[in-house]
Amino acid sequence: MAPQSTPTYAPDNMRILHIASWYPSMSHRTLGNFVQRHVQAIATINPSEVWYAAPVEAGRDIPLNETIESERLTERIAYFKAKRPVVMHTTRALLRLAEGQDSSFDAIHLHVAYPAGQAARILAKRWNVPLILTEHWTAYHGDQRQKLPFWRKHSMRLTGRACQLICPVSEDLAESMRTFGMGDEFRVIPNVVDTELFHPSAEPSSKDSFEFLHISSLVDDHKNVSGILRAAAVCLNEQDDLQWTILGDGDPKPHQEFAKSLGIEQHVTIGGEITLDEVAKRMRQANALILFSHFENFPCVIPEAWASGIPVISSDVGGIREHLNDERGRLVPAGDEEALLNAIREIRQSPWDSMALRTHAENVFSVKAVARAFHRTYQSLEKR
Repeated sequence: MAPQSTPTYAPDNMRILHIASWYPSMSHRTLGNFVQRHVQAIATINPSEVWYAAPVEAGRDIPLNETIESERLTERIAYFKAKRPVVMHTTRALLRLAEGQDSSFDAIHLHVAYPAGQAARILAKRWNVPLILTEHWTAYHGDQRQKLPFWRKHSMRLTGRACQLICPVSEDLAESMRTFGMGDEFRVIPNVVDTELFHPSAEPSSKDSFEFLHISSLVDDHKNVSGILRAAAVCLNEQDDLQWTILGDGDPKPHQEFAKSLGIEQHVTIGGEITLDEVAKRMRQANALILFSHFENFPCVIPEAWASGIPVISSDVGGIREHLNDERGRLVPAGDEEALLNAIREIRQSPWDSMALRTHAENVFSVKAVARAFHRTYQSLEKR
């Protein structure tokens, strides 16, 4: 679904080429969907085109190129056989899209530095246009950065230092990128939420149970779904009017088996990937969102929950504390299941101001707010 409309184009609005390291495609329908939502928001003010090089696993029949055109946005995807080195093949695929083109773009906006950063640097230099970067990746933080090979760190730093401005989605990520050596000029612009799609239910709930919703990749060493399930088992020994719904684009089967081993499968629904429309519907039906990740930046599902008028329980990681306070939910230390239990009890017993939650989401994360923030950012760029 396209985001809600915002101010119409002015004739002098800058035309932006977005180059994405992650983006939805026929290879992976949900990868980088938050990048796509950023681009769609920007396109409500600034004419935009997005290029993405999508790796294709062996045996899959996918066309060489794909172009999707709408009134305000053109999406161009170049497919290539997935093989190493990733940067080289990604760069070749993206430069293939540039063949025969003279730049009509006023700036290049890179989304996630690796692996598309090399192509973005080449085109910014070739066309003599400014380059900026929006970053979502958790790899800059502490233990995560230690896992990166040297050559990948080097590539990321080259990209960061070629950018006139870097726009992380949280202050916490900005600080990690500074210490990583990505550059000096940062401006935080958060993830975007379609506040027309995500909104509170028009009807008061008639359910007898209180439902906690979890939506993620379901990767346990990241999202700690098992910790949520253990907490659910303890809570259900205290009161049986609680329900958990756990959904995501990862493999639900291990979590289904674990819930069964805990004896709570009657109170827990665990499923796979759902559409964004279905996510919004589930938000309206739920009473609270629950996350218990070991690490994050600032997940889109948090402001989506607030736009839907429901509070959030989350582990205190990444940039989440920049927006999540006791008026919007509860923060708990990562991995502390006793603290998670206490937060569940408090959320269950406390009244919440749904409209105050939604107002915060509209003011900070709406398409209108984020599009205007990027528009001002583009206007501040210096021509090379």
